[in-house]
Amino acid sequence: MKQAALSHFDLPWLPITALIIFVVCFAAYLYWTFKKDNKANYEQASQIPLEEAKSVSSIKKGHTV
Repeated sequence: MKQAALSHFDLPWLPITALIIFVVCFAAYLYWTFKKDNKANYEQASQIPLEEAKSVSSIKKGHTV
């Protein structure tokens, strides 16, 4: 059944185009993630769980944040 459906598929450029778009987007996301300008953002984001833990522990002790 799959072979019969694919035998009538006359657009061989479509999967190749989709693959190229995927690879280009993936490379762009990798570049955006690992570029040096974003280091400060990632360091700040990595401290969020620690800050939340401090606020939760101070609330449990009866202090307000």
